[in-house]
Amino acid sequence: MIKQRIRAVLFGPQGCGKGTQGELLADRFDVPVIGSGEMFRAEITEKTHLGKIVQEYVDSGLLAPDEVVNAVVQQRLQKLDLSKGFILDGYPRNVEQATHLDRIMKINLAIHVKISDTEAVRRLLGRRQCAKCKYVYNVTEAPPAIENVCSVCGGPIVKRADDTEDVIRRRLATFHFMTEPLASYYRQRGVLLVVNGEQSIPYVFEDLVKKMAKLGFT
Repeated sequence: MIKQRIRAVLFGPQGCGKGTQGELLADRFDVPVIGSGEMFRAEITEKTHLGKIVQEYVDSGLLAPDEVVNAVVQQRLQKLDLSKGFILDGYPRNVEQATHLDRIMKINLAIHVKISDTEAVRRLLGRRQCAKCKYVYNVTEAPPAIENVCSVCGGPIVKRADDTEDVIRRRLATFHFMTEPLASYYRQRGVLLVVNGEQSIPYVFEDLVKKMAKLGFT
């Protein structure tokens, strides 16, 4: 089987661990993980025309429309060296964005990290974050070595204000309505790979690598 360069999108509900798996895959296959948040922050920091538009939406507490999101992503991707491949995390968030991505970039793998709403709520209610460096912990599965003290920078560990069950369930409902249809979209294109995210981190990664090897990603 011919070895393929990874040109992937990574999606799943909050709490599924896709960010962790993205970093592990990036290290394994020597490709960059490109997060949508960092693309937006770069535009804002550089004070580009698009960055100023994005800042207006951020300041007003509104989500940027698809056309603005697509324009930011397209501009940032054109500035990057993607010859070795890449993993996109956080984009696309809906089928309309996926359609736009298809026009500017050929995707050959869509990874759906799947977990139940019950598991997502359980994980997110246990999530804690360093107030200084933003490193994320889980009080039951991955706590810091010293209680309430960040093992990375020594900062205080806090619970995010939006990690309440009501807010979490609203975010999950948004995911099911807006982002989950990506699974059908990429299945029709023959590039969907689904993995059970309710396993431990090493097992999810092992499962991913095995399934990817069968598709020619080694």
